Amino acid sequence: MPQSDRNTSVLLLPEQYNTIAELANTQDRTISEVVRDIIRLGLETLERENANHQETLERLNQRRLEYHRLNGTYPGDPIAEVRAERERQIETVIKGEA
Repeated sequence: MPQSDRNTSVLLLPEQYNTIAELANTQDRTISEVVRDIIRLGLETLERENANHQETLERLNQRRLEYHRLNGTYPGDPIAEVRAERERQIETVIKGEA
């Protein structure tokens, strides 16, 4: 075993162990070899998903920038405007004008 390899213990559920052991037996490989392949494939999948997420975020950012370029930015404060409208509605109800 090369010096860069590391030993570790992982607790598997019985069904996980049985599935891995069956794969190892069917493929005439060791459990360690199968586990390393499973981990490698899992890490590759996670890296691809992360890259896909990054690409999606970049596309969304490009769309946001394009929308901003075409339409500009709303000059008001939507949250303050909604709050002010709600306060007017409450005052109307309190005064019995509704």
